Amino acid sequence: MKTTTKRVSILLACIMLSLSNLFATNLNGNNNSDSTPEDGDQRMKIRLVFNSVNTYTRKISVLADENATSGYDSDFDTESEDIQSDDMYWLIDSGKYFSQGVNEIHEETILPIGVNTNANGMNSIAIDKLENIPNDFKIFVHDKALGIYHSIKDGAYQVNLNAGLYLSRFEIVFGQPETLSTTEFQTKEMLLDIRFDMSSDQIRISNKSNLKIEGIEVYSILGQSVHRSLTSNTNNELNINASHMSTGAYVVIVKAENGINSKKILVN
Repeated sequence: MKTTTKRVSILLACIMLSLSNLFATNLNGNNNSDSTPEDGDQRMKIRLVFNSVNTYTRKISVLADENATSGYDSDFDTESEDIQSDDMYWLIDSGKYFSQGVNEIHEETILPIGVNTNANGMNSIAIDKLENIPNDFKIFVHDKALGIYHSIKDGAYQVNLNAGLYLSRFEIVFGQPETLSTTEFQTKEMLLDIRFDMSSDQIRISNKSNLKIEGIEVYSILGQSVHRSLTSNTNNELNINASHMSTGAYVVIVKAENGINSKKILVN
């Protein structure tokens, strides 16, 4: 009888020990949390979200893995087979992808993205989630048409787009030219002079060569459209009222017969 009782006691002790270990494991956070991956995955991961003027949302992601390349990798890259009329995707070679892998992410890494929208209006590119990204690591949307480097760790990049396909305008980069804040964009062949006239509170565009101007757009440094004119003319001088613009940097884009002319100015 004593032997049986002893065996039962040992069995109960083993059961209690197992339950105790299981309970301790659960308390230690074994819950598949993305912020602390249970498998110890330390690879850098960035997930972006695109919100279109038509309220369509698309999420895309990039992963840094030593086995990936900057080109197409079947093990890492997921090609998009259902591109919507409003959408965003990675551009790899001639393909469009919703996820991709690259060998590493550093200050010189450039990741082109494509955007299409079927209506005029405001669109945004923002961070959805970051994993294993240092706090001081910089992430920019580079809008090549406006010459803007926007830090999306500080907030979404909002840009007013006409309906269309944009395959060479946007890219994600991780470094910013040091001279960007002080160097103005030069107009093509210096045929147009674009400047802010403080005395009249106007943006003045001097067209000394009487180029045919097809449109003028003014954007804030955050990519928000504050002026748009699509009137075609060859006037010697064009003036834009800046009294409603707050103090800050703006990008003036003039579409003319010699191409797109852009310049960053300071309104004060």
